[in-house]
Amino acid sequence: MEAASELDAAQKLKSSRLYPITVKAVRSQRPRRVPEEHVIRFFYDLSDLLFAGLSVDRALALISTNQTHRVFQRVVQELLKEVQGGSDLSGAMSKFRDIFGNLSDHMVRAGEASGTMGPILKRLAEYLEQRRAFRQSLISSMIYPAILFGTSILSMIVLLVYVIPKFAQIFQDLNQQVPLLTQILLQTGVLIKDYGWMLPVLLTVGFWGGRALYRKPASRMWLDRMFIRLPLSRYIIIHSELTRFCRTLGTMLESGVPLLRALSLGEGLLFNSVIKEALTPLHREIKAGHSMSAFFRSQALFPVRMGTMLRIAEEQGNLGNGLLDLGNHFEKELQRQLQRLMTLLEPAVILSTGLIIGLMVLSMFTAIFGINEIKF
Repeated sequence: MEAASELDAAQKLKSSRLYPITVKAVRSQRPRRVPEEHVIRFFYDLSDLLFAGLSVDRALALISTNQTHRVFQRVVQELLKEVQGGSDLSGAMSKFRDIFGNLSDHMVRAGEASGTMGPILKRLAEYLEQRRAFRQSLISSMIYPAILFGTSILSMIVLLVYVIPKFAQIFQDLNQQVPLLTQILLQTGVLIKDYGWMLPVLLTVGFWGGRALYRKPASRMWLDRMFIRLPLSRYIIIHSELTRFCRTLGTMLESGVPLLRALSLGEGLLFNSVIKEALTPLHREIKAGHSMSAFFRSQALFPVRMGTMLRIAEEQGNLGNGLLDLGNHFEKELQRQLQRLMTLLEPAVILSTGLIIGLMVLSMFTAIFGINEIKF
C-alpha cells in the first residue's frame, strides 16, 4: 500500500480492522534522479502560470516544452496525460513521489480543496528552495576544512614515502645507523608504500558495512543515542532536525494540510531515531486534545524556546507561522555555531598538521646533523 510513513500505513490498516505485526517501507521501482533545482523551478513556473489564469493542463503543456532535463520532461508529460485523463494534479503527483517527495501531493491536495493552488505552489517552491539552501550551507561549511585536511594528509604521505627514505639511503650507503626518530618515520613510510593500497579498500568496506549496520534499527538507535550524548553533535543534530521539522510542519499548516497529517509527514522526514522516538507521543497528545507547546515544554531533549514560542503562536492562533519562525531561528543558530566551529577547526587542522610535518622535518635535520659525526 502507499502511505506517507510507517505510522500512517499502520493507521490505515487499523482503520480496516487489520493489525500489522511489522510495517516496513519498500521501493517498488528504482528511484528516478532529477536535480532538485528542476523541481523547484517547476513549482515556481506552475504557480506563475496559474496566477496568470491558465488552466492546469495548459500550464503543464507549456512547462513540458521548456524542460531541458529529459527525465523530468517525461515526468511532466506524464502529469499532463494524467490531468487530461481526468485525474487531479495531486493524484498524478502521488505517482512520482521519488521526484516530488511525500509532501508535495498533500500540499497540492490542500490547495485544490481550498482553491488556492497558485499561492500554495509558490509556498511549496519556497520551502524546497530554503531546504536546499540549508543543506548546501551545511555542505559548503565543511568543504574548506576537508580540502585542508586532505592536502595535509597528502603532504605527510609524500614526506613519508618519498622524501625521508632518500635521507635514510644516505646513512645506509655509509653504513651509519639511522637516528631513532628517522627510523620510526622510515618504517611508517614503508608500511604505507607496501600496504597503502589496502586503505581505500578498508575505507570502502567500512563505509558500506557501517551503512548496512546503520540501517538496522537496534544499531541505528545505539549510534544515534551515542551521538546525542556528545555536546557538540547533540547541538548540531537537534538544531538541524528541528529546523527541518518546524519548517516542514509550518509550511504544510500554512498550506491548509490538517495538523495530524502534517505531523505524520513531518516526523517521517526526521533522520535521528532518538528525536523521532521522542516525537512519537506528539501525535497521540494532539489527538487527545493537548497543545503542542505543552508537549515540548515537558520534553527536556528540546530547547526551552520551542515550547515558549509555540505557546505564543497558539495563543495568537497562528501555529503555522510560529513554526516557520522557529525553523528560521534554529537554522540561524545552527549556521552561527557551525561558523564558530569552522573558525576553530581551520587553525586546529593547520596547527596539528604543522606539528606532524615539523616532527618529520626535525627528524631529517637530526639525520643531517648526524652526518658530521660519521667516521671515514
